[in-house]
Amino acid sequence: MAAHRPSNRDDPLSELAAVTAIARDLLVVVDAAGRRDLWLWEHSERVSRLACMLAELPEISSTNPNRAALAVAGLFHDAGWALQVREGRIDRWQLLSRPTNELQRELGATAVEESAGRMLPRDVLQVAMLAIRSANDRNTAQVEAQLIAEAENLDEIGVLYVLRQFRQSQAEGRSLDQLLTTWKTHLEYRYWEARINDTLRFEATRRIARERLAGVAAMMNVLARDMACRDLAEAIQELSIRS
Repeated sequence: MAAHRPSNRDDPLSELAAVTAIARDLLVVVDAAGRRDLWLWEHSERVSRLACMLAELPEISSTNPNRAALAVAGLFHDAGWALQVREGRIDRWQLLSRPTNELQRELGATAVEESAGRMLPRDVLQVAMLAIRSANDRNTAQVEAQLIAEAENLDEIGVLYVLRQFRQSQAEGRSLDQLLTTWKTHLEYRYWEARINDTLRFEATRRIARERLAGVAAMMNVLARDMACRDLAEAIQELSIRS
C-alpha cells in the first residue's frame, strides 16, 4: 500500500503523530540523574508550527510549500544538538546557546532519514532534509528552508530570548544584574533592530518581532524595579510624606 502523504490543507503535525513522537524521544534530553530537559524539544515543536503557519502568508502560499516536509524539518532541524549531548560533546545547559552550525544541521538531516525516513513519502523526506541542510544559507532558493530559518529567528525574539539568556546565565553562574546589563547594551547599540532587518524576510514577522520586543522591554523594566526594590521604596516615601 502506498504511503499516505499528509494533505497541505490539514495540520501536518496532527497527521504526523508517529514522526512527532520519534522527534520528541530524540530531542528530550535526559541527564545521568534521569531528569528530563524539554528545552530543545519545545523549541523545535514551536519552530515546526511556526514554519507551517508562515506558509499561509500571501506571498508564500502561492508557491505551495510542502507543509508536511516543513513540519518534519521543523521538528528535526536542531536534532544535532541532542545527538551531541548524548555523545558527550556538549553539556546539556549549552543547548541552543549559540547559532546552530552546519555540522549540527547535517546531523539533524541524517537523524530524519535514519529515525523516521521509512515512515515518510520519499519526496517529503527529501524536501525536509534539504530544508534542514539549507536553513543556514541566507541565499537559499528553497522556500521550505527559508521558512524554517524565519520560524527559528522569530522564535529567538521576545520573552523566549529572556528565558534563553536566563538559562545560560544560571548555568554559568552569572547574576541577574548581568542579564539586565546585556539587555540594556543591546538596546543601546540597536542590536535588535539590526537583527530583525538582517534575519527576518517578511514584514509580518518583522512586525511581530517588534511587538514581542515591546513586551520584553516591559518585562525587563519590571524586573529592574523588583531587583532594586523601587516599588517598596516609593511606597515608603509616599507614606512618609502623608505622615
